[in-house]
Amino acid sequence: MINRNTIRSWLYCAAVLAAAALFFASRATPQTSGVPTGNIITGNATGSTSAVVGTLAGFVGKTTYICGLSVSSTGSAAISPITVAGVIGSNMIFQNVTAGTGILQQAFYPCVPASAPNTAITVTTTADGTATAVDVNSWGFVQ
Repeated sequence: MINRNTIRSWLYCAAVLAAAALFFASRATPQTSGVPTGNIITGNATGSTSAVVGTLAGFVGKTTYICGLSVSSTGSAAISPITVAGVIGSNMIFQNVTAGTGILQQAFYPCVPASAPNTAITVTTTADGTATAVDVNSWGFVQ
């Protein structure tokens, strides 16, 4: 015999199953806030006495974003200015990376897009004839 508690239990189970189906069937909406949602990429380079360029590659039909960079060096001269090129607006210039063990670390939030789809973003140091090591590391994503 079916009573009210049995019907109530079946209705409760049906409601839970329907809610679970809606929850698991829904798709996540893409973010456009500059938070990495695409393929993560890096643009790393090393050198010594000449300018060093780290490149975040451009991809056909996609926009490259830079989310951060780190530049370090050893030597007796400064490796600044450091130029970030290919970004929307105009180049970003960073000064005063000191001689010796200079380090520049910069995070961008939100991440900064390239000036157009299929455009690379580069991080370039100035040449230091006395440097024994210069490292450029940049990271971002493509979407």
